[in-house]
Amino acid sequence: MAHEILSVKMYELDKKLEQTHSRIQLAESMDTERLHQQIQNLRQECQESRITLENRLRHSKTDCVMKLAGVYDQVEAAVGKVLEAENINLKNKEPIFGNVLSGTEEKILTAEYALDFAMQAVNRALLVSLEAIEAQRLEEKKEAEE
Repeated sequence: MAHEILSVKMYELDKKLEQTHSRIQLAESMDTERLHQQIQNLRQECQESRITLENRLRHSKTDCVMKLAGVYDQVEAAVGKVLEAENINLKNKEPIFGNVLSGTEEKILTAEYALDFAMQAVNRALLVSLEAIEAQRLEEKKEAEE
Protein backbone atom coordinates (compact mmCIF):
# COMPACT_ATOMS: atom_id res chain seq x y z
CA MET A 1 0.00 0.00 0.00
CA ALA A 2 2.78 2.46 0.87
CA HIS A 3 4.46 2.04 -2.48
CA GLU A 4 1.23 2.73 -4.36
CA ILE A 5 0.41 5.82 -2.30
CA LEU A 6 3.91 7.24 -2.56
CA SER A 7 4.14 6.38 -6.25
CA VAL A 8 0.96 8.33 -6.87
CA LYS A 9 2.30 11.28 -4.86
CA MET A 10 5.62 11.18 -6.73
CA TYR A 11 3.76 11.04 -10.03
CA GLU A 12 1.74 14.09 -8.96
CA LEU A 13 4.94 15.87 -7.93
CA ASP A 14 6.65 14.97 -11.23
CA LYS A 15 3.68 16.33 -13.15
CA LYS A 16 3.66 19.49 -11.03
CA LEU A 17 7.38 19.99 -11.63
CA GLU A 18 6.93 19.45 -15.38
CA GLN A 19 4.05 21.93 -15.35
CA THR A 20 6.11 24.43 -13.37
CA HIS A 21 9.02 24.18 -15.80
CA SER A 22 6.67 24.61 -18.74
CA ARG A 23 4.85 27.55 -17.18
CA ILE A 24 8.09 29.36 -16.43
CA GLN A 25 9.28 28.83 -20.01
CA LEU A 26 5.98 30.08 -21.39
CA ALA A 27 6.00 33.08 -19.05
CA GLU A 28 9.28 34.21 -20.57
CA SER A 29 7.53 34.78 -23.90
CA MET A 30 4.17 36.06 -22.62
CA ASP A 31 3.13 39.67 -22.94
CA THR A 32 2.87 41.55 -19.65
CA GLU A 33 -0.93 41.49 -19.51
CA ARG A 34 -1.13 37.73 -20.07
CA LEU A 35 1.66 37.15 -17.55
CA HIS A 36 -0.23 39.19 -14.96
CA GLN A 37 -3.36 37.10 -15.63
CA GLN A 38 -1.33 33.90 -15.19
CA ILE A 39 -0.12 35.19 -11.84
CA GLN A 40 -3.69 35.93 -10.73
CA ASN A 41 -4.78 32.46 -11.86
CA LEU A 42 -1.89 30.88 -9.98
CA ARG A 43 -2.77 32.81 -6.83
CA GLN A 44 -6.26 31.29 -7.04
CA GLU A 45 -4.83 27.80 -7.68
CA CYS A 46 -2.54 28.15 -4.66
CA GLN A 47 -5.42 29.20 -2.44
CA GLU A 48 -7.65 26.36 -3.64
CA SER A 49 -4.84 23.83 -3.25
CA ARG A 50 -4.16 24.99 0.29
CA ILE A 51 -7.83 24.73 1.23
CA THR A 52 -7.99 21.21 -0.18
CA LEU A 53 -4.89 20.22 1.78
CA GLU A 54 -6.27 21.75 4.99
CA ASN A 55 -9.48 19.76 4.54
CA ARG A 56 -7.47 16.56 4.09
CA LEU A 57 -5.41 17.35 7.19
CA ARG A 58 -8.57 17.59 9.29
CA HIS A 59 -9.18 13.93 8.50
CA SER A 60 -5.60 12.78 9.08
CA LYS A 61 -5.02 9.80 11.35
CA THR A 62 -1.58 10.87 12.58
CA ASP A 63 -0.35 13.49 15.01
CA CYS A 64 2.91 13.78 13.08
CA VAL A 65 1.03 15.19 10.10
CA MET A 66 -0.52 17.80 12.35
CA LYS A 67 2.95 18.80 13.54
CA LEU A 68 4.24 18.96 9.95
CA ALA A 69 1.26 21.10 9.04
CA GLY A 70 2.15 23.48 11.86
CA VAL A 71 5.74 23.75 10.66
CA TYR A 72 4.59 24.23 7.09
CA ASP A 73 2.26 26.99 8.23
CA GLN A 74 5.16 28.74 9.99
CA VAL A 75 7.33 28.52 6.88
CA GLU A 76 4.51 29.69 4.62
CA ALA A 77 3.77 32.60 6.98
CA ALA A 78 7.43 33.62 6.96
CA VAL A 79 7.53 33.48 3.16
CA GLY A 80 4.31 35.47 3.07
CA LYS A 81 5.79 38.16 5.30
CA VAL A 82 8.93 38.41 3.21
CA LEU A 83 6.95 38.63 -0.01
CA GLU A 84 4.28 40.84 1.58
CA ALA A 85 1.62 38.36 0.52
CA GLU A 86 -1.14 39.86 2.63
CA ASN A 87 -3.88 38.03 0.77
CA ILE A 88 -2.92 34.62 2.16
CA ASN A 89 -4.33 33.52 5.51
CA LEU A 90 -2.68 30.32 6.67
CA LYS A 91 -3.85 30.41 10.27
CA ASN A 92 -6.24 27.57 11.00
CA LYS A 93 -7.17 27.65 14.66
CA GLU A 94 -9.24 24.46 14.62
CA PRO A 95 -7.35 21.61 16.26
CA ILE A 96 -6.82 18.41 14.31
CA PHE A 97 -7.16 15.26 16.38
CA GLY A 98 -5.64 12.03 15.15
CA ASN A 99 -5.98 8.39 16.09
CA VAL A 100 -3.06 6.28 17.26
CA LEU A 101 -1.59 4.36 14.32
CA SER A 102 1.16 1.82 13.94
CA GLY A 103 4.59 3.29 13.26
CA THR A 104 4.49 2.07 9.67
CA GLU A 105 1.09 3.58 8.92
CA GLU A 106 2.12 6.83 10.54
CA LYS A 107 5.29 6.96 8.44
CA ILE A 108 3.32 6.26 5.25
CA LEU A 109 0.80 8.99 6.00
CA THR A 110 3.56 11.38 7.04
CA ALA A 111 5.43 10.73 3.79
CA GLU A 112 2.22 11.22 1.80
CA TYR A 113 1.52 14.59 3.40
CA ALA A 114 5.18 15.64 3.15
CA LEU A 115 4.83 15.19 -0.61
CA ASP A 116 1.64 17.27 -0.54
CA PHE A 117 3.59 20.02 1.21
CA ALA A 118 6.26 19.81 -1.47
CA MET A 119 3.60 20.45 -4.10
CA GLN A 120 2.57 23.56 -2.20
CA ALA A 121 6.19 24.69 -2.21
CA VAL A 122 6.32 24.15 -5.99
CA ASN A 123 3.26 26.38 -6.40
CA ARG A 124 4.86 29.05 -4.23
CA ALA A 125 8.13 28.83 -6.20
CA LEU A 126 6.23 29.17 -9.46
CA LEU A 127 4.31 32.19 -8.20
CA VAL A 128 7.50 33.91 -7.05
CA SER A 129 9.14 33.10 -10.40
CA LEU A 130 6.27 34.54 -12.40
CA GLU A 131 6.18 37.65 -10.24
CA ALA A 132 9.92 38.13 -10.76
CA ILE A 133 9.49 37.81 -14.53
CA GLU A 134 6.63 40.30 -14.38
CA ALA A 135 8.70 42.76 -12.32
CA GLN A 136 11.57 42.46 -14.77
CA ARG A 137 9.20 43.00 -17.69
CA LEU A 138 7.71 46.11 -16.11
CA GLU A 139 11.17 47.49 -15.35
CA GLU A 140 12.32 46.89 -18.94
CA LYS A 141 9.18 48.56 -20.25
CA LYS A 142 9.73 51.57 -17.98
CA GLU A 143 13.37 51.88 -19.09
CA ALA A 144 12.36 51.67 -22.76
CA GLU A 145 9.86 54.50 -22.29
CA GLU A 146 12.46 56.79 -20.69
